[in-house]
Amino acid sequence: MLRPRPCPAQPALVPACMQTAHEETATGMMDMHTPDPTFDRDGLFDTGPEQAFDEITTLAAKLCDTPMAVVSLLDERRQWFKSRVGVALESTPREIAFCGLTVERKAFTLIGDAHAHPRFAENPLVTGPPHIRFYAGAPLVMSNGTAIGSLAVLDTVPRTLDTGQQQLLEVLSRQVVAQIELRRTVRRLSGVLRELNRSDELLRLSNRELEKKVAERTSELLRLNARLSSQIEQHSSEARGSQAIIDSLPGIFYLYDREGHFLRWNRNFELITGYSQDEIRQLQPLDFFSTQQEKDLVEQRILRAFTHGSASVEANLLTKGGKHIPYLFTGVRIEFNGRQCVSGMGVDITERRSAEESLRLRNRAIQASVNAIIITDLEGNIEYANPAFERMTGYPIRETLGRNCRFLQSDDREQAGIAAIREAIAAREESSALLRNYRKDGEMFWNDVHIAPVRGQDGEVTHFVGVLNDISAIKHYEYELERHANFDALTALANRNVLKDRIRHSIATAERHDEWVTVGFMDLDNFKFINDSLGHNVGDELLKQVAKRLLACLREQDTVARYGGDEFAFVIIGEKDEKTIAMLMNRILRTVELPFLVEGHKLFVSCSIGLSFYPKDGGDVDTLLKNADTAMYRAKEKGRNNFQFYTPAMNQRVTERLSLESRLRQALLKNEFVLHYQPKVDLKSGRIVGVEALLRWKPSAGSTVSPATFIPLAEETGLIVPIGEWVLYTACAQNKQLQQAGLPPLRVAVNISARQFNPETLVHMVGDALVTTGLDPGLLELELTESLVMQNPDEAIEVLGHLKAMGLRIAIDDFGTGYSSLSHLQRFPVDRLKIDQSFVRDIGADPNDAIIARAVISLGHSLGMSVIAEGVSNREQLAFLKENGCDEMQGFLFSMPIPIDELDALLKSNPTLSMH
Repeated sequence: MLRPRPCPAQPALVPACMQTAHEETATGMMDMHTPDPTFDRDGLFDTGPEQAFDEITTLAAKLCDTPMAVVSLLDERRQWFKSRVGVALESTPREIAFCGLTVERKAFTLIGDAHAHPRFAENPLVTGPPHIRFYAGAPLVMSNGTAIGSLAVLDTVPRTLDTGQQQLLEVLSRQVVAQIELRRTVRRLSGVLRELNRSDELLRLSNRELEKKVAERTSELLRLNARLSSQIEQHSSEARGSQAIIDSLPGIFYLYDREGHFLRWNRNFELITGYSQDEIRQLQPLDFFSTQQEKDLVEQRILRAFTHGSASVEANLLTKGGKHIPYLFTGVRIEFNGRQCVSGMGVDITERRSAEESLRLRNRAIQASVNAIIITDLEGNIEYANPAFERMTGYPIRETLGRNCRFLQSDDREQAGIAAIREAIAAREESSALLRNYRKDGEMFWNDVHIAPVRGQDGEVTHFVGVLNDISAIKHYEYELERHANFDALTALANRNVLKDRIRHSIATAERHDEWVTVGFMDLDNFKFINDSLGHNVGDELLKQVAKRLLACLREQDTVARYGGDEFAFVIIGEKDEKTIAMLMNRILRTVELPFLVEGHKLFVSCSIGLSFYPKDGGDVDTLLKNADTAMYRAKEKGRNNFQFYTPAMNQRVTERLSLESRLRQALLKNEFVLHYQPKVDLKSGRIVGVEALLRWKPSAGSTVSPATFIPLAEETGLIVPIGEWVLYTACAQNKQLQQAGLPPLRVAVNISARQFNPETLVHMVGDALVTTGLDPGLLELELTESLVMQNPDEAIEVLGHLKAMGLRIAIDDFGTGYSSLSHLQRFPVDRLKIDQSFVRDIGADPNDAIIARAVISLGHSLGMSVIAEGVSNREQLAFLKENGCDEMQGFLFSMPIPIDELDALLKSNPTLSMH
């Protein structure tokens, strides 16, 4: 596994072409200790490794399968690696940074081979260490649209990435951006909280000072008023001196009677309101307020001052120029010249209102944040939580306040991230961690939490702010990526990567405990036919059902995998007895051959299994798999639906089989195929009424190859399709030639394989053969096996109906060996049933075969079909068939398959079969 690790600092690389012309500039670039102010504010440059960035970098390298990966940040002078895997450099000059191209484009950038890229071919990072040849980078685009760097994977050899890996790199780059944005948010929030604490402290000090000053001024004013009243009464000549004292007071001063007439005011009152002395004498207190609500409030407080002795109110002072200024007004009741009056002062509270509004704005920003935000004391007890916390955790805020944050971990306390958080709190430092938290309903969610200390005016930490980010969706995506990397998406079985790993571990365990490891390879027989004829949906569902049955047959500790297509593999450890393994394989064979019900289709399949053993058949994974695969092909050669243990001799057979397959692929081009024809004889007249075309292979170099050897190989490789088409055209053409030579019309039968039975091509191919050769459709008979038509009866009925409408004859070959349904059979447009030779062979020796043959004849006649028996080789068989009403026969008793020229001569001699 790749792990980020600190790398020794190395000198940054500068292109040689820059060293002379810009030596001074290049030297300046080497001094990289003053990062861009933006990064400095975020605390990103020249910082130590961080787990969040390192995990993303490691995951990028692992899933893109590259030896190097970096998170690069770009400022005006350099490229600095926040996180790196497999890269020794800490930074490079901006001019040679691959990241620069990604930042310029703000788009995913892939350079398959840097040697071929005009911008980077001479780059010192390419021509020298670390010898970069491949680069793929996703830009780090911040929420304001600025690209600040890239997440990139690198390699020393040319290569590319598939679409999934590119999408993954882009997803991970957005996670890097999220981490950076998260850092910015935390730092801003920390600043906001510090500012809030500072503003709150200033506000408290301001209010205390204001209250103190108001109390002092009020007390002073009362004393002054009393002294003034006494002095006014005694020394009216001193009035100008007392006005000077009033004018020296801060804020505005006023004195008015019960009728609202201003009797005294200071100079500030005139300056701030904009009114002259004469204008003020004509005004009343309520004239200095604009809204009716404020007028009513001020009127209530004036009444209170007269009745209770004092009052205060906050309201907007309306100036002559229409300006509204927030003020705190106070007033006390006094006696002045024998009248009750209110004397008071007004203090401008604009700055206090601004501070309060700033606090409200910041609070609304925290309240509206999509990230959950909490503030705790130094013990971790929650003092504040925003609404996003309630949405994320399900806990109402009223239930949260005062509780320790540990309740979010429930009983899941053994987490590495918790220890990291505790250490950061103890050290009064910032920290990030990934935690498993639990919502109120018990659901677990992944929490990427970042905490930062909050310091008071004295610099001491008083609180911690925490930002919680629910990354459960990202974790789920990572899990899905891992699942897709290790398990088959269709069957949910282990894939070949996991299979090989399990075999490797099993070998290590077996070596320590002197045990055996059994490796099995299983392939479904004729699966391609089902997939091609019924569609991939049916094929996929069949594979899933096969997987379930295979799992049910093996032990829980055994491994079952889908190797690819219709191939499965399994690993069994600890069983040395081959008889026990053989019994288990028989169980698998019997289980798989039971019918499958898929989308209304009743499907029958079989399988072929090959087995190899450690240490007998190999000591490593690849050898065991290869030998099991070899044994599986041997099972197919032996008729399928069986299992074979590997033997060294099989390698020779594999070599021969590969050679045979290569020669078979050339046989059509070299005209090495010929047709032989076996006559079909009417059992009433004894005369030839038809022939069956049988394929023979006579290589130009070597002896004739048996059909039993090359036909199964042609079926397996798909070569039967072009070969079968050649058989059809050749049989029609040669039949037409016999008629043109003056011989009477003769029915020719051609076998159709499962691979050829394609509804979209078969009807067209047959029609084209008839048109091209000019053969009467009534002289062509197609033979299809019973198992073929029963795989998908409804589709077979439709296709056979089209062929029958063309005038062809249809025969069911090998009847009695499959699983025919009478209800389906009577719906098939079939002319003839063909009794399989396995039932004809032992008619005289096995009563059961005679019973089956008799039943097939009876069934065919009852359905209006004629019946033909193949493989008739003696008189006893002939007598039985004739006695039981069989219509036709073919076999060595009359003639073996012969070439076209011998058939021509035989037909001209007009032979008959003796019935006695």
